[in-house]
Amino acid sequence: MIRTCIFGLSIYVLVLFSGCGASSPTLATIGDEKFTLKDFEDSYVKNSGGWDTCARSTMEERQKFLDLLLNFRLKVKEARAQGLEKDSAIISESDSYSISVAQSYMIEKDVVEPGVKQFYDRKKEDVRASHILIRIPPNKDTVALFERAMKIITEIPTAPFDSLALKYSEDPYAKTNLGDLGFFSSGKMVPEFEDACYSMKVDEYTKLPVRSRYGYHIIKLTGRQPSQGSVRISHILLRNNAFGGDTAATKDTAWMVYNKIKQGESFAEMVRKYSKDAQSIPNQGDIGYYERDRVPPNIAKVFFGLPVDSVSEPMQFNYGFHIFKVTDKKPLQSFEELHKDLKGSYQQLRYQAEFNSYVARLKAQYKVSVDSSAVSKFISSIDTTRIASSATWKDTLTTEIMIVPLIRCSGHPLTVKDFANRVITTDEFKSIVLNKTSIWNTIRKLEENIALEEHARLAPTRFPLLSQLLQEYKEGILLYRVEQDEVWQKILVNDSLLQDYYAAHKESYRWPVRVNFAEIYTRADSMAKKAYWKLQYGEDFGEVAQEYTNRQGYQEKKGVFGFQPFDASELSRKASTMATDSITPPFANQGGWSIIKALGQDSARMKTFDEAMPEVATAYQVVASGQREKEWLESLKKKFPVVINHEVLSEAFKRKRIEAQ
Repeated sequence: MIRTCIFGLSIYVLVLFSGCGASSPTLATIGDEKFTLKDFEDSYVKNSGGWDTCARSTMEERQKFLDLLLNFRLKVKEARAQGLEKDSAIISESDSYSISVAQSYMIEKDVVEPGVKQFYDRKKEDVRASHILIRIPPNKDTVALFERAMKIITEIPTAPFDSLALKYSEDPYAKTNLGDLGFFSSGKMVPEFEDACYSMKVDEYTKLPVRSRYGYHIIKLTGRQPSQGSVRISHILLRNNAFGGDTAATKDTAWMVYNKIKQGESFAEMVRKYSKDAQSIPNQGDIGYYERDRVPPNIAKVFFGLPVDSVSEPMQFNYGFHIFKVTDKKPLQSFEELHKDLKGSYQQLRYQAEFNSYVARLKAQYKVSVDSSAVSKFISSIDTTRIASSATWKDTLTTEIMIVPLIRCSGHPLTVKDFANRVITTDEFKSIVLNKTSIWNTIRKLEENIALEEHARLAPTRFPLLSQLLQEYKEGILLYRVEQDEVWQKILVNDSLLQDYYAAHKESYRWPVRVNFAEIYTRADSMAKKAYWKLQYGEDFGEVAQEYTNRQGYQEKKGVFGFQPFDASELSRKASTMATDSITPPFANQGGWSIIKALGQDSARMKTFDEAMPEVATAYQVVASGQREKEWLESLKKKFPVVINHEVLSEAFKRKRIEAQ
């Protein structure tokens, strides 16, 4: 495919162009095409690290970049003049790439970016909720459970919610928290639960049960407040005795420590003397920052209720007592600061559900649906034991069947022929066995793909930057193709020319000192000793290597490495110090054991033509292509005269940065 060859072959492919910049002065003309100062600035900024960096560039650097841009334009202009835009291979490659990139782009813009933004916006406000959970066991009648939840909802106006939670909730924590989940923000609850909470006002409750993977939830919103950011906490931990349970001694010690702090003793000193948390003692008790929803409601109330540098009274836990100190408070970080973490959390917690909803809307919008009867007829027409990538399976299908739509769509339906082409050529599908289950799974996946593809065809009209990106890629394809036709395919290469090039540059092609050796490599020292014993008794090294060596690919070579630079590896360095035909005892090497035999050395010398041939051919083609490209560009400049206004170039990056954005 053309796409696999484009990137890396020419620096010009990296050049990205923006709009016409009608209000910007003309920097250059290429034939009848104008190239503005804004075009140059936008391209330079995109390739050179931002506006400020470009503003510090020298005129020499700008001129060099401008030359690259204009050469790119010349070549693309010539490609269009030759009609390459109408070439079927280029059209196919461009269309395929456009659909693929547009899908990724629009999913990012339509699903991910709004989802991440909502994720952050919800973090600006903490909500507090109570709930009653009705679990849905496997194979249970969900209708009966739904009706049970609805009956509980009817009791809410006349009974306290916490009493109902204690009576009905199947959340194991309901007996202690009476359904109260405390304050939380985005990402802390399952999406369905979170969405319901952020859609309600304080004291409202859900009029219908909210279903999640845990079951049916009846939710009451009990509080809303602006995010309180995070607090930094240090603590002193006093554990109960080794036999567990609360002890009067631990409690007395905790209050004694607390009173000393209140009387002016250093918190850090109390940590050093009394805390039993070995991990936090070196940090003067510091245990980091906590957001409100990272701790239980009763502890959060203490953390966020204390001013900075305040110390809490001893708090009892089942293993002992904590004394907490608030050492810092900071507000919610900015969207930019949290963006990476937010996006990761969104992808993990919400993306798949929101993507599925997005695809469902697109299916409805473009009337995408599977024709079940057509799929069944298709399945009955093929050998269901065949692998998709074996293209011969479709040879038994009639012309009539090949044109039958399996997936209907208002735009581009998918026929049996289309299905065959996709599963044969697409890595995702080519390894499947064409049985009934696999075909149906593939059809469902293709149904999703078709909906996305239909929407992707319209994406460039909604996203100007995407349209620009696709145009840039198309120009890259044209550049690659015209360079192949006009440069690489017009380079004359034959033995005579290569011989002449070698004769002129042969001093550049030299061998260092080289050594030839053979090796027997085993993973067990016992095998190495056995092989060495055979060599000691006169058996041929190659035969023993063929029998014993475990190095992949070297049994058939009888362990021979061939000539290589003396410093290429530890083995070659060792062989270079040995006399020809000498053999080492086994020695430890690469997690196993090696025995090597020195087979000979070759002193440093000039390579022969045959030895240097690969390097000579590459070097010659680089030189020849450079010369051919230079000649070609000169001819293009005659065909499309280039005129540069150097005074305009000197004005680059002088306008205010805000004007450029």
